[in-house]
Amino acid sequence: MVSRKRMTAFFAPFVGLLLMVTTTGAATAAPTALDSDPLTMTTVGGDEAAAKTEAAMKALSEGSVDLQAPLNSVKVAEVKVNSVTTEEGEFTTVTLPIGGPYSFTSNVSMVFDDAGNRLQFSETLVSENGEGNFNVTTYVDGMVTSDQDTNIAFMTDAELKADLENSQSAGGMKADGGASTQAEKNTGACIATVLGVSGVVGSIIAYSCAGACAAAAAGVGVPFCVACIAGFATVGGASITAVATCF
Repeated sequence: MVSRKRMTAFFAPFVGLLLMVTTTGAATAAPTALDSDPLTMTTVGGDEAAAKTEAAMKALSEGSVDLQAPLNSVKVAEVKVNSVTTEEGEFTTVTLPIGGPYSFTSNVSMVFDDAGNRLQFSETLVSENGEGNFNVTTYVDGMVTSDQDTNIAFMTDAELKADLENSQSAGGMKADGGASTQAEKNTGACIATVLGVSGVVGSIIAYSCAGACAAAAAGVGVPFCVACIAGFATVGGASITAVATCF
């Protein structure tokens, strides 16, 4: 298994990625320069993806990964397996979307090292709260790291997906993979621009990252915020380095 000291060292370039959440419901932060080589995320398929998915589902069914959502809400058929390459080695993320009663972008995600050891798991649950807003709750290794009212009016999955499709058709990402000057002023808008998604989805991902990155910055984690990576995978994936410039 990877030692805590090594894992902390992995995360060092991202310690500066701290978010502030404004009363308007938008997560904001100043862009932070990256000191390390770019992190890249690529889709994994075939036997390797099947094996990692089987390992993830076994952990969920046996209870070694403490799932907060009902097990039958996990959408195995929509799993996304990605390889994340860093200067310290290669890692694999397995992202399983979570459906009803939770909203689109909800997921459980696990990170494995190149030896197949599970290093970390996270769960992001997006729901409607009593105020009629999106509420984002993030768990890392079974512990709550964030539970926030986004102050963003709740939308159904159908509305969110339609908004997402429209924004992706319009094209939100610059040719160089970076964010526009205007979008850089707001983390949620910046993520939306880089990923080419709607502002609402971008903000939800930003809220997910706020909790996960706070835990990782405290010295517990891998070289990226796992819930954040899971959020990217849920909407199709992107350059981690480009997204990291949003924080």
